[in-house]
Amino acid sequence: MKKAMLIVILKTLVLFAFAQDEYPVSWKFDAVKTGPLTFKVQMHATVKEPYHIYPQQASGGIGMPTSIAFMENADMELIGGIEEKGVEPAGEEGAAHYAIGVTFSQTVKLRSNESVTLQFRIKYMACTDLMCLPPASRQFSIVLNDKEGAVAGEERLKATPDSAKLAMKWKYEDFVMPDVAGNLIATKAITTANKYTFIDFWASWCAPCRVQARALLPLYKKYSAQGLGVIAVSLDTDAKAWKKAIADDGYTWTNLSDMQGFDSPLSKKYGITAIPRNFLINQKGEIIAADLHGKALEEKLEALFK
Repeated sequence: MKKAMLIVILKTLVLFAFAQDEYPVSWKFDAVKTGPLTFKVQMHATVKEPYHIYPQQASGGIGMPTSIAFMENADMELIGGIEEKGVEPAGEEGAAHYAIGVTFSQTVKLRSNESVTLQFRIKYMACTDLMCLPPASRQFSIVLNDKEGAVAGEERLKATPDSAKLAMKWKYEDFVMPDVAGNLIATKAITTANKYTFIDFWASWCAPCRVQARALLPLYKKYSAQGLGVIAVSLDTDAKAWKKAIADDGYTWTNLSDMQGFDSPLSKKYGITAIPRNFLINQKGEIIAADLHGKALEEKLEALFK
């Protein structure tokens, strides 16, 4: 059992370390001439295992859909919509996603024989079955109709150095944050009233977060009367989606959010660069464990409340 738990911990640490060094999605761009002044612009995403990204229409509010916005340009027009093609297995909770890679394409027709610079912004999110990285938003450009037909582009997003080391200091401080009704809640009233408090960072669009939160429900029901408190801090930026997830999944614990996502001062303070993340603290506010999920969390709570 100890060996199995160690393997899970090591895998999680590897994923977090990888996320800090380099974002696991890279992009390449090219354009194929398909007719007079007409080009098929292709945006190729390569996704490193075990990550995946989501299609343009993510299902059920799980996962942030990939979106591509083209800047207006009077020298060209977009023909039809954006097509996508790639591996699309069913993920957790039936959320479709692309592992390995996907190609998005848009047909563009120029209004003259002059070269044109097409600018566009891609927003996307990389997740595994265990966690999600912060949403990424990148702007790119590609030159069409030059001497070579098109100037291909390539860009890799480097992850911004995060503050994960702050979390490893394992110092918890109570905070004040709005709940679903907009009331400011001081967490000290919760942490001091319970023997132990589980503080969970999550978001409605994060499939792994919601799977693990639903697994927490029976544990909360079992131990809440014995002194287990739960504070769920959402990194949502859409209040409607946040509240819907709470209602759909039946989270009866304290739900808080400042609607600032990964830009929340609290997220930065604790070095939250991927979710789900959690801390288990005692009544003194000391962090006694972190990133407990599934069987590991169940066994920890059983030992504490035996």
